[in-house]
Amino acid sequence: MSAALAFYLRLSMADGDLGKDNKDESNSIENQRELLQSFVENKEEFTDEVFEYIDDGYTGTNFNRPAFRRMIEDAKKGRIHTILVKDLSRLGRDYIGVGDYLEQIFPVLGVRFIAVNSNYDSNRYIGKTMGLDMAVSNLVNSLYSRDISKKVKSGFRARWKQGISTSARPPYGYIKDKTAKGGWRIDPEAAKIVKLIFEKASDGWSTGRIAGYLNEQGFDTPSIHREKQNEFCGKRKVADSECLWDIGKIRTILRRYEYTGAFVHSHRESLQVGSHITRAVPEHRQIIIEDGHDAIISRELYESAQTSIQPMRKPGFKTGNDYPLRGKIRCGVCRLAITRLELAYDAVYYCSHKTKSGRKSNCCDKYMSAREIDAAVLRSLKTQLKILRELGVHIEESKSTAMQDVAADTRRMERDIETYKAERIRQYEAYAEGVISRETYLAKKEELTDKIDSLQTALDRLRSLVEEDTAMTDAVSTINEKAEQSMVHDTLTKEMADAFIETVYVYDEQTIEVKFTFDDLLLEAAKKWA
Repeated sequence: MSAALAFYLRLSMADGDLGKDNKDESNSIENQRELLQSFVENKEEFTDEVFEYIDDGYTGTNFNRPAFRRMIEDAKKGRIHTILVKDLSRLGRDYIGVGDYLEQIFPVLGVRFIAVNSNYDSNRYIGKTMGLDMAVSNLVNSLYSRDISKKVKSGFRARWKQGISTSARPPYGYIKDKTAKGGWRIDPEAAKIVKLIFEKASDGWSTGRIAGYLNEQGFDTPSIHREKQNEFCGKRKVADSECLWDIGKIRTILRRYEYTGAFVHSHRESLQVGSHITRAVPEHRQIIIEDGHDAIISRELYESAQTSIQPMRKPGFKTGNDYPLRGKIRCGVCRLAITRLELAYDAVYYCSHKTKSGRKSNCCDKYMSAREIDAAVLRSLKTQLKILRELGVHIEESKSTAMQDVAADTRRMERDIETYKAERIRQYEAYAEGVISRETYLAKKEELTDKIDSLQTALDRLRSLVEEDTAMTDAVSTINEKAEQSMVHDTLTKEMADAFIETVYVYDEQTIEVKFTFDDLLLEAAKKWA
């Protein structure tokens, strides 16, 4: 009898694999089995008979499980050449024991071990010492989180294959079907626009021409449409008046195969567990379920429309890698980030929103010289820093005289407080000796206490103002010290921009608004000391 493949499937209440009254046993086992079967499909190296070993309700913290022990005995007898599990946690949760099996037992038995979701294959370590570096250290430090992520994804995949969507929100053109879990139904108003986009693209229209047409006709963008449907869309970055159709929105719609009636899952994936950075998933790795919901367009129309999707970047253009105003320069109209291009003769800024949205946008449609805009920003910066420097000198002069008065007021109030406290003691002594009545003493005590409290409040307020003034003058001095180092430059530098500039809004080459990091400080200081 030739050696076979072994599928090891394990469930445990402690792992949270079983539902109420163990009702989810079969489904969980089936999910594991389906994943392993999918893995070995179409792999010529895995064409042998498959043996299944199933442990239901057994913990992974030890290896005293009947099916697992039986599998090991079969391996010893040469009946098994490869063991496959869903993930390393199925083998066990005693990481030392797991390491022993991976490092010693399986190699001695000549058994290949594969944990699919953990991306572990013992064949990769033939002739090498894998050791506990991965089996224990990496397992404890990283694979636990990865396992959890894989478990969630595996559950999702099982639901996807059943035609159940796990998306938080359907694509534009659809709304959630409240009568069917994970189902979509057509949004008639939005679907008309989706179909129109595909028809125009099929007729040879460019994405820019389509966007311009939709804007001219006054069709709501997806975000505005959803807002009108009382769907939460998050905060828009673009100004309300510039919320228009653009090339990006058109391209996104044209790429969605879901409009043919299919469910498409795993469009994008995280680079690593916990990361917000994602990458596109190749089409062959996506899960596509045809006829999962009502179609808005035919597959033929979808294929025909794809020819209109062309690379957006023009040949010979490249964006600047780094420059002084990177991340700080925005269009004054739409409030979106401005793009910088490095041309042969000069670097330029331009509003990509304008180029993507067409003539309905009020943004500037010209290339603007980056050199001239940077120079204008530098001139504005030097002007403001000069004002701040002169204000700093004025503050120091005024503060010198003011602090003398403050010191005198502080001494006077401290002296008066002590005087009133001493008088309050004398009044008590007079009462204790029977010189004054209790009523007279209490009245005098209340009067003196009120004076003390009033003076103490004034004194605390004066000290607080002194602290605020000191903090303000220190901040002004710090900025002026930085300014002294920066003002020697004739061109705007990254260091200067990072230190002094918050945002630059460009309306055109003649109209520029600069928000400085010290604007609030300058205003506050001017109000107090100017």
